[in-house]
Amino acid sequence: MGRTAWIIGGGSGIGAAVARRLAGHEDFTVAISGRRPEKLEQTAAGNPAIRPYPLDVTNSEAAKTGLANVLADLGRVDMMLYGAVAPVRMPAGQYSLADFRTAFEANYFGFVHLTNALIEPMAAQGGGQIAVLGSLAGYYGLPTSGAYSSSKAAIMALAQTMHVELAPRAVDVRLVSPGYVRSELTDGNKRPMPLLMDADEAARRIVNGLLRSGRFEVAFPWRMAMAMRLLRVLPYPVAFGLLRNGLPREK
Repeated sequence: MGRTAWIIGGGSGIGAAVARRLAGHEDFTVAISGRRPEKLEQTAAGNPAIRPYPLDVTNSEAAKTGLANVLADLGRVDMMLYGAVAPVRMPAGQYSLADFRTAFEANYFGFVHLTNALIEPMAAQGGGQIAVLGSLAGYYGLPTSGAYSSSKAAIMALAQTMHVELAPRAVDVRLVSPGYVRSELTDGNKRPMPLLMDADEAARRIVNGLLRSGRFEVAFPWRMAMAMRLLRVLPYPVAFGLLRNGLPREK
């Protein structure tokens, strides 16, 4: 029997690339969800293995309805990748509550809404995999990324908790931590983006990591992942000194 994947944020960027790659596997049917129906239709166009399901992840009732629609059509969800993202950029030294709400509603609470709805049916079917798109930016608080880094750090901690707590129910929770990936979300980024990669290459690494390895975390590119892990173990004065180089220059 074939497998079903549900990609949240499947209308563009990494999510769309992952959906197309999974749909290339003979045994996968792929449901894709996101806020913009037109983007979902573009991703699904010409590929009968991809099915669009518009969804606002910030609405808990919509999450339940969205899951019910996917289950009614496809019968089960063997893999869910949560890739909805709000890449909020903040001026240095300013911490708008609205920006934090935007970041956490999409990057964190949306995942909570969907996971709460999915755990019971996934456990009842005998198990499955829940993966969430974190970021290497969640390893450390980065300048001008206070809301984004905070939300990704929170999702990392939650994924670690869920991995332990849901394992006895055969629900395998995984974390995906990419570096910079070319997409409409990074096109307007004016800061340096070292080791920037295409979404298709990121999707290849994600799918291989989720399907062919038992690792909790799929982190890439490895050089940036190692650099961010090193930053976490450096003494604070050294780490903060390095991060100050990322602050915008005073005019």
